[in-house]
Amino acid sequence: MAEVGAPAPGFTLQSPDGQSVESRSLKGHVVVLNFWATWCQPCMAEIPELKEFAANSPDVRVVGVALDEGGAGVVKPFVAEHGMNYTVLVGDEETFQRFGGGGIPYTVLLDRSQRVVKMYRGAITRQKLEQDIKLIPPGA
Repeated sequence: MAEVGAPAPGFTLQSPDGQSVESRSLKGHVVVLNFWATWCQPCMAEIPELKEFAANSPDVRVVGVALDEGGAGVVKPFVAEHGMNYTVLVGDEETFQRFGGGGIPYTVLLDRSQRVVKMYRGAITRQKLEQDIKLIPPGA
């Protein structure tokens, strides 16, 4: 299970378009890994914050992991409707649990070597992410 200072669990998940994405492809980038669902009201409030953060943080990869039971059929139109400008993957309960998930929204901040820097339970703001990313040393 994920914990601060430890390497993040690996995963392979599908995009709503059916593309396979492996966590190791994110190595070398700071990653904001956000677990959410289309039916989750606090998650909905967080999406504009994540969109703005993604638009203004070109060196950081924002990855939303949707936990909807309906899978890509539910997630794909939602992503299009809300203009989500960051990577969205269709997750599963097993991946969520390996990252220490309990409730959503739930966000994990990873450094460039894919170590867990911080875990956020509940909605996150762009300002908080920007503040915490400054604490990650360059190259870490």
